[in-house]
Amino acid sequence: MYRLHFAAIGWANQIGHSDFKGERLAEILVDANGVIPDSQNVSKAIRKAKSMGLIGADSKAACLVLPSSMFQKASVGGRTCSAHNVSGRTAA
Repeated sequence: MYRLHFAAIGWANQIGHSDFKGERLAEILVDANGVIPDSQNVSKAIRKAKSMGLIGADSKAACLVLPSSMFQKASVGGRTCSAHNVSGRTAA
């Protein structure tokens, strides 16, 4: 769960969205034995991280979202998210 949280922080844009295209999130979550988790295990980890408050309720494998109370970033990264249809200066 914490690896999801850190991935969300590490790849977050200005609005706290971390866009993971394709299998990219699963590749980031590879275990110590080099095994890439399947989509069911990624979804299970996302549900657990949501329940712990580490990522926002609208997070999914394509985009992890940090709660606004936990994240602020003023200058680096974009302000869009294709997974959540957010564009321009609209915050999600």
